[in-house]
Amino acid sequence: MDFRLGGSRGCSEGGVTPMSDQSDFRGKSGVLSQEHALLGAALEPAANGYLEASYYGDGSQEPEAFDQGAALCDVGSLVSTCISGKEAAAFVSAVFTGPVPLAGQLVCSLALTGTGTVVSPALVAGIGPQDFCIWAPAETAEGLDSWLHGIAAIEQDGKAPYASVAFEPGAPFSTMLTMVGPQAPQVLGDYLARGVKLPAPGTLSNISLDAIDTVMLHPQIPGASQKDPHNHAYLMVIPNQKVTVLWRSFLSFNSVTPVGTSAFWGWVQEKCPGIVDLLDEPTKPQTPQDLHLKDWLRPTEDFIGARALADGQIP
Repeated sequence: MDFRLGGSRGCSEGGVTPMSDQSDFRGKSGVLSQEHALLGAALEPAANGYLEASYYGDGSQEPEAFDQGAALCDVGSLVSTCISGKEAAAFVSAVFTGPVPLAGQLVCSLALTGTGTVVSPALVAGIGPQDFCIWAPAETAEGLDSWLHGIAAIEQDGKAPYASVAFEPGAPFSTMLTMVGPQAPQVLGDYLARGVKLPAPGTLSNISLDAIDTVMLHPQIPGASQKDPHNHAYLMVIPNQKVTVLWRSFLSFNSVTPVGTSAFWGWVQEKCPGIVDLLDEPTKPQTPQDLHLKDWLRPTEDFIGARALADGQIP
């Protein structure tokens, strides 16, 4: 498959080019801040300083949208990083607990310390054979960034096994939205050209929504039934100059309800309680077992932290 969406810089010459990085939004409003304010949103800073809509009005009706219609949320505080280099696949295999994704695949994964405690959850996307993009929550993104750079700089017997690995933010001129709920596929499907399908669970693809190029991600939640329409979320990376148009267009559907990040993470908590437990106390040492995230570990014990988990050598 030929991924083609471009930005200021791609992880590869011919792959999906992620466009979501909020590292330069510290203390600043997102592109949609005015839209959120018009809808009565409470704007609060995320852990990385990105001002996000925490809830609209009193927020009491927002959880219903996830069960009955389509919940639309600005999740622009998620931080994205490109990983590339001739040892990038080996590096991703070492630092993340999920399978190494091929181009177009999307994996829910964890990064662990050598003692088996969780550094951060992450969505890991395959962009090319040696090109990847990760998305991490604001609460753990800074710690993950430090951990990844530390592992990349390791030397063994005078050799640096990951010397070629490079990190760059995705192109910054974009915003990430998510749409969740049983009506989400129908709403998004109205924007697709004839014959085009939404990405399957566990994949990402370039999707044109009424001629607006996006990268759309469809995570497959480990351990969750894919037959249940309430378990599906679509994440969209949208160019900043077009995101307001799509935001307003989505809200023209009676079935679409704007929801704040509080409701969105509440939905995540229902599906993966351990993820929210981790984000509530990101500096507390917790293992995948503590967080009930064993489904996020691949069966092979060849990632950092696996030996400690197997031996029970947890501090």
